[in-house]
Amino acid sequence: MYTFPKIHFQTTNFDGAVTSVAFCPESKWTIIAVTLATGKLIVSNSFHGDRQLIASTTKYLAELREQVSQDESLQWKHEKDGCISVDLGYVARQVVWHHKGDYFATFAGSESPKLIYIHQLSRCKSQRPFSRLKGIVTALSFHPRQPLFFVATQRHVRIYDLAKCQLKKKIITGSQWVSCMLVDTYGDNLFVGGHDKTFSWIDLQLSSKPWKCVRHHTAAVRAVAQHRRYPLIATVSDDATAIVYYARISNDPLKENEFVPVRRLRSHSPQKNGLAILAAIFHPTQAWLITAGSDGSIALFT
Repeated sequence: MYTFPKIHFQTTNFDGAVTSVAFCPESKWTIIAVTLATGKLIVSNSFHGDRQLIASTTKYLAELREQVSQDESLQWKHEKDGCISVDLGYVARQVVWHHKGDYFATFAGSESPKLIYIHQLSRCKSQRPFSRLKGIVTALSFHPRQPLFFVATQRHVRIYDLAKCQLKKKIITGSQWVSCMLVDTYGDNLFVGGHDKTFSWIDLQLSSKPWKCVRHHTAAVRAVAQHRRYPLIATVSDDATAIVYYARISNDPLKENEFVPVRRLRSHSPQKNGLAILAAIFHPTQAWLITAGSDGSIALFT
């Protein structure tokens, strides 16, 4: 395990606490989306990476033109520093990108469907996909290959067909209060973490119920990460540990998936507010896990 020294490669100051950050998956841009406790959404150049990509991203953002959104109270605005801001009117809990890097979504933990927006960067437009919604929303995700949208509430995950504007499937998660979810690279499997310490693996091709449901943590599961190249899954929790699993998804319908806990990792310190590790991500090519904690530190496990 390595703990990064206090070296800042790039620092950006905002007018409020950051509630969520997500990098645009489109490799030709160096764009990040940030949500703030002030109720704002910021789309900005990260100024990291290849110089040509940074320059082209700056030009792309500057050339975008605001349009009137479906909800006229939600307007996009170019700021003096080159970023684009949107006043959501609520504190967004999460921002998630579609894999093509043009659409992204935000939501607040509420029963109101008015607090879920899907934004389109190229047109600078925002729209509400739902007029009605059951339950308090806890997480969102796009399907990586189909026009499907995953909406997690306390106990269920509903999959909506955005092209047909209808509910396609309702998933039973096995958790009493969903805290996070992750859709795999092909969109065939769903991984769900819960405040009740549960971690569920739902094979969407087999059933709408969990194929595997475990409680290896002693506190709330805060995030789930999957490696792009290796059969590895990781969960992080308020018990200040990260658990790495060997998770091989079977391509043979006659063979079961493989799921084995490999290692429990420790680095972060629990805080008085009960929080510990809040986020995790695998390195895209190396078998390395990066975790971020409420203690203000980032750890790299190799």
